[in-house]
Amino acid sequence: MPKEKILVLTHNFIRFKEDSAGQFIFTLMRELTQNFDIFVLAPHQKGLPTYEEMDGIKIYRFRYNLPSYENLAYRGDMHERIFRSLLGKISFLSFLLSFFFYGLRIIQKNRIALVHCHWWVPGGIVGYLLSLFVPFKMVITTHGSDVFILRKFKWALPVAELIFKRAQFVTAVSTYLKFLISKDLGIEENKIFVFPMPFDTNKFYQLKEKKVEAGTILSIGRLIQRKGYDYLLKAAGILKDEGVQFKLTIIGSGPEENNLKRIIAELNLEEYVTIMDTLPQKELNSYYNQSEIFVLSSLTDWKKEAEGLGMVLMEAMACKVPVVATKSGGMVDIVFHEKTGLLVPEKDSSALASAIKRLLEDKSLEKKIAEEGYRFVHENFTPQATSKKLEAIYQKLG
Repeated sequence: MPKEKILVLTHNFIRFKEDSAGQFIFTLMRELTQNFDIFVLAPHQKGLPTYEEMDGIKIYRFRYNLPSYENLAYRGDMHERIFRSLLGKISFLSFLLSFFFYGLRIIQKNRIALVHCHWWVPGGIVGYLLSLFVPFKMVITTHGSDVFILRKFKWALPVAELIFKRAQFVTAVSTYLKFLISKDLGIEENKIFVFPMPFDTNKFYQLKEKKVEAGTILSIGRLIQRKGYDYLLKAAGILKDEGVQFKLTIIGSGPEENNLKRIIAELNLEEYVTIMDTLPQKELNSYYNQSEIFVLSSLTDWKKEAEGLGMVLMEAMACKVPVVATKSGGMVDIVFHEKTGLLVPEKDSSALASAIKRLLEDKSLEKKIAEEGYRFVHENFTPQATSKKLEAIYQKLG
């Protein structure tokens, strides 16, 4: 019996095996190839093939501009680029049109019956337009940024509502996002499923000979305001003043780098804090395994954006590293206070410092949280576990 064909529409998907862009979607879809025929349509970028197969997934990449100007995707700042200039808006229009026509061709040629759109914009927009011309079942997954943008640009709410109501089902990566979708768009709760993305068990795991360096603290993420690194650095300053022996490593790059380095200098933290540039995923596992504690200090920023879920928390837990996180966005779906981690309020450096110090000094609590977190992510967030949940949602479509 032939497998059901699914077309995935996404502006964020891996460009090569070790790429971090859209890695979680690739991990999930790779698992689904066991029972489905998976097609992915994503933006082209200079140097990439327009078609290739990777681990059983058929990947199409649509051209939307001259190669040197195909720069809307894979940078994490698509919204900013679109709104920044007239050229950005023209490029986005070209992007949508090309996305649509490539999608139409793939659906008609391969007789696709199910389209899964990741992010309501731009994937959901294209899915909606395609549904006006060809029949198929549609699922939309929100990851956070596409929902938070609605809180900043209220004029987009009617457009989003039209698109979400066109889909048979909507999935959100956290209960927080489900709440926002239901509240802001009036989507019935029984139409929305909480469905988190998986971590890659092939890349993130506890090493057999794990060598943890005492007092090592790790944080990974883009150097942007939403990650709350300034509060983490101030917490580091408190720890230093209290005589705590530690070494904090932050791995990431972004517009806040100079500001963070200024704070490090002001607090005389040069011997305690290191900022490293973004690393390939294959290199991160060793950093997790060398760390005693992982911290994610994210907050709700001025754009009303918060952490959609917190994939790095899963990755740390998979390496059996105890975590400290803020009560922000979807992170509360992963971190349960004093069970799978320690939770502290947003923008509270004193609370962050206290939680970190508590774990460093209480080895029994540190061990308990590490083991609980490890068990929790392996029961709920592996590719096998999440693919079964998604298949169950697909089956409800009939």
